[in-house]
Amino acid sequence: MRKLFIALIITGAVLLALAAVFVFWGYPEKVRPLKAYNSAARLYEEGDFVASALQFEAMGDYKDAPSFAKRAWIAAGDKGFESGDLAQARTYYLKGGADSSVYDKLDSAYYEKGVRAYAAGERIEAENCFSCISRGSRFQDLLDPVRLSCAERFMEEGDLDSAEKVITLCSGSAAEDIARLWMKCGRARIDSNDLDGASYCFAKAMAFAADEKEMLKSINSIWQDLGRRAAARGDSELAEKYYARVH
Repeated sequence: MRKLFIALIITGAVLLALAAVFVFWGYPEKVRPLKAYNSAARLYEEGDFVASALQFEAMGDYKDAPSFAKRAWIAAGDKGFESGDLAQARTYYLKGGADSSVYDKLDSAYYEKGVRAYAAGERIEAENCFSCISRGSRFQDLLDPVRLSCAERFMEEGDLDSAEKVITLCSGSAAEDIARLWMKCGRARIDSNDLDGASYCFAKAMAFAADEKEMLKSINSIWQDLGRRAAARGDSELAEKYYARVH
């Protein structure tokens, strides 16, 4: 009887030890990670992608948690993109290691948003959007035409100061287009009898011309032609004003 009692005590002690091992090692190592994994998966299914990604990341290399974390981040990026929060989308895509097609989609969205902002006269907002376009993106080559279109609109409205501010944002490759734009503005100023304004525009065109001598030749030709026409009409005073601007 005594031996049986001792055996029971020993068995109880062993069971307590096993229980302790389970509580202090087995449960944390096996049960808790599984519960956390299932919780993260549930959050993903419910559309709470950020919380899901964070939980999966906290699990380290448990099962396929790392790959699930990336999927959750990309899903969070998609959600941000669809809501129009492009900055948030980019952040989550980066965390998820998204492929290049995702960034092309973002660049396209930033470009379109910038175009709309320029059309609305919101130059600063437009340039903020353009600054978010990836370097080397195909959309980088489309930025100067948008800026020049806006600058031309300002010129037509007589706001040369705003036009110049937009032009300063253009790349060096747009120089010839800028020169042509100033020449067009100068001719328009002549048509409105603003000779000083025309001279100002022509001087700006000279600053961007690839061949200054040819540009000066073209400008002088404009003034000389106007002078001859004025003289032919018998307006010698106006003809002299035109000729005086020949350099």
